Amino acid sequence: MTEERKIPWGAVAIGAVAVLSCAGMLAAGVAMMRPAKNVTPEDKLASRIQGIRGMPVTAPDCAPLLHGEQPVVVLVMGQSNAANHAQPAREPAPPMPVLHDGGCGLSSAPLPGGTGTGGSLWPSVNQALNGRWQGHPIVWSVIAVDSSTIDEWAMPQSPLRQYWQMQVDRIKGTHWPVVAVLWQQGEADARDRTAMADYRDGLAALRAGVVARGIDAPWWVARSTHCPPHDGGQVREAVRQLLVIPDSGFVEGPDTDQIPAAERDGCHFTAQGVNDAAALWVARLKPVASGAAGVPGVAASGVAAGK
Repeated sequence: MTEERKIPWGAVAIGAVAVLSCAGMLAAGVAMMRPAKNVTPEDKLASRIQGIRGMPVTAPDCAPLLHGEQPVVVLVMGQSNAANHAQPAREPAPPMPVLHDGGCGLSSAPLPGGTGTGGSLWPSVNQALNGRWQGHPIVWSVIAVDSSTIDEWAMPQSPLRQYWQMQVDRIKGTHWPVVAVLWQQGEADARDRTAMADYRDGLAALRAGVVARGIDAPWWVARSTHCPPHDGGQVREAVRQLLVIPDSGFVEGPDTDQIPAAERDGCHFTAQGVNDAAALWVARLKPVASGAAGVPGVAASGVAAGK
């Protein structure tokens, strides 16, 4: 009788692991030899745009809050301090009507249309305005992307320009008049040391692009450049020059650079900073929203001003 030969399975297992390990090392080596994919600035911007919050599926519809009245739209555009990158408010404001992707729902911060998961200025501003603009209910629309520069907003082939064009077209599709555009941006251009003339011309071109798509409302421009250690003097001067041009369509917004460092988390607002920045916006907007006259560059009737 022949002896049965026993196979040393432990040795086989060890050998198999060694083969697989070598194969993995070989694959990793091949991958390392492949040229890395170049990530372009456009790729990075597109990734940030993908971070824009959509309308929650559970958001109640706007219609009951509008009570059958003609609403008007206040459009917010800008970067992180126009979006949802602040600290959450200590006492959150009630949900407000927000228009996004052509649909209107009630939302509190973080708001649809902006990047970030934190707090936002606009619910507090809406609450202080009693949700009304010259007798009409306000519907807010936010288009705000963190770290976005004026070039990314204005350049013809920019993914951000393509995005805001789509959103503006959807706003126009509601046939609700836009009565104001609130521009809160500038920190990224302070960081990049954008020249004064380049920022001035870029912002003028951006507004012209929005007007060309049918929204010819006044632009309320904040001085919003504070992001240590960068100097926003060039951006501030660009805003000053635009504001003194007759019939430029630009109106002086708040100087949120005056919010102190103690009310900031780096470039962004703390909960107290949100309260103070919102109060600065309300001080600028309330005279017009309440129907008072005498604000340069703004029509007496908000509904007539927004087309």
